[in-house]
Amino acid sequence: MKMNKKSFKSGLVGTSLALLLLTGIVGCTESGAKKEDNPTALLYLVNNSAGVNDVQRLCIAAYTAANSCVGGKEYFNAGTGCSLVKLEGKTTDDLTALKDCVLSKVSDPIQPCNLPQFTYGLAQQALAGAFAACNKAYTTTAGATVDLTGYLVY
Repeated sequence: MKMNKKSFKSGLVGTSLALLLLTGIVGCTESGAKKEDNPTALLYLVNNSAGVNDVQRLCIAAYTAANSCVGGKEYFNAGTGCSLVKLEGKTTDDLTALKDCVLSKVSDPIQPCNLPQFTYGLAQQALAGAFAACNKAYTTTAGATVDLTGYLVY
């Protein structure tokens, strides 16, 4: 009788530990899945096989930051928005202004849009909400005004 109670307790403890371990593995998989959904780099690489210049590098950084505020399946498309055709005539100052505008919304002290409770379901919603100021004339900290209309595309 003593042997059965002991083996029952050790079996119960073993099963409990296995369930806890399994729960932890499933939890890690689910929380890690969101990071793989953001296709910013993939969209860029598919549409632009040539090397990256400074203007494109700033653009990709802005799109990556903007996509951190999108929690659904429609993201800002860096492949289109950061292509050489789209960026023709744009300067590093222009894209620095875009990046600064996007980062100011991502790191907003009251509602940082990259936190789960403030993310948007679609890029279109994020553009109309958090990034509305990044889709019109924007004044940089240096006092220069840059028209950012149409820079962020989804």
